[in-house]
Amino acid sequence: MKEEGFRIAAGVVPSAQQLKWQQYGYYGMISFGMNTMTGAEWGDGFAAPESFWPEHLDTDEWAAFAKEAGMSALVFTAKHFDGFCLWQTEMTDYSLKSCPNWRDGKGDIVADLAASCRKAGLAFGLYVSPWDKHEKTYGTGKAYDDFFCGLLKELLTNYGEIFELWLDCRAGTGINGTGQQFDLDRYHKLIRSLQPDCVIAGLGPDVRWNGGNRFTPRREEWSVVPERMYTGDKKLTFVSPDLGSRKTIKKDESFLWYPLEVGVPMRSGWFYNKEADYSSKTKDKLWKLYLDSVGSNANFMLGISPDKQGKFHEVDVSILKAFSKDLKLHFGYNLIAERGSLACSGSLSEFYDVKNLTEDNDNFWMPPQDARAPYIDIVFEEPELFDKLVLKENIRNGQRIEAFEVMLPDKKNKLRTVYQGTTVGSCKICSLDANKADRVRIVFTSFRDTPQLKFISLN
Repeated sequence: MKEEGFRIAAGVVPSAQQLKWQQYGYYGMISFGMNTMTGAEWGDGFAAPESFWPEHLDTDEWAAFAKEAGMSALVFTAKHFDGFCLWQTEMTDYSLKSCPNWRDGKGDIVADLAASCRKAGLAFGLYVSPWDKHEKTYGTGKAYDDFFCGLLKELLTNYGEIFELWLDCRAGTGINGTGQQFDLDRYHKLIRSLQPDCVIAGLGPDVRWNGGNRFTPRREEWSVVPERMYTGDKKLTFVSPDLGSRKTIKKDESFLWYPLEVGVPMRSGWFYNKEADYSSKTKDKLWKLYLDSVGSNANFMLGISPDKQGKFHEVDVSILKAFSKDLKLHFGYNLIAERGSLACSGSLSEFYDVKNLTEDNDNFWMPPQDARAPYIDIVFEEPELFDKLVLKENIRNGQRIEAFEVMLPDKKNKLRTVYQGTTVGSCKICSLDANKADRVRIVFTSFRDTPQLKFISLN
């Protein structure tokens, strides 16, 4: 591919739904349901509804905890592989309305959590599994698609705005021992018609998953990937180590915006199991995951799991609250806005001035189109202490930056490179050794089209 081809890739932009979704950054997935009661990670679809009895469940507590943990949203497992529905559905009896021991069969956790999220100022999303081990129509084709679309219609019309719908990628045989070919086009069209602002993740066209309970970060994380990845190229999958570099896309001509969501559980599994009480990720592990996701052009969805009574384990609560305090400590201020100023190698016009970068809004800096190594200088009157640099690209107009360097003055006041980065995208957090300096230079050394930066902070 010639240079013009890479500019085509740089011109691919996110949809309005994807752009809004990217702003949520860090949020939670509450995995809760019949699996919690039985201690299974994957239920078999035969557990009796009478066994569902979370006596002390309070969704207001769930939402308050998520807020205190620093999360911006919650995604809830409305139906897992076992087929048990955690709302008052008219499509099946295998649901909360068949739980006489709990709220007289009138409980609706989806409704309660949606309301709790609204009160707490959190966005609300849903996880729904197309695979169903209980439903008798599973494996029959259209009859099951009709059933599943009925479930989707209830969830997407009765519970307010949904920011994300997670369709699980896994599929297996059902109660009759047969598999089901999901009519994904039908599902997607229905979701779009009922919730036009909602992104579809997992088995969806809007957001891709990291592909497992663990996450290995890529050297370059591109939101723009070859279209063949979504259409089933076996050589380019969710877990491929390279999805968008020049080497990977050099022969491609068709691309799409397909950003990454890093979804991993807080514990060894997604659902609560007492045997996993001490498998919780440490604060340091969460910090690394945050830098490798939110800090590397992805969103971070952390799985949190209440116990049989509907309560979160005290160890998880303690770790997540401490992690939230660390986030505020590291990113609750911006040295540039408080005591610094910005200069640059040049701007395309006054409209794209470098001063736009002190506030995180729709304005951005853009150098002249013929600039070969444009740079930005952060300047202080006196040396300041810092260890984090945050950059955000103007992804509204695509992802362009391929490589950059961070430079600091040495003892002789000559600039030296202390950090080399690749992609920026929605957000890049550069972890620097603790430094004290009166000047920082960021040089953009490689890009597919003229760089556009919308925000910068030093912390």
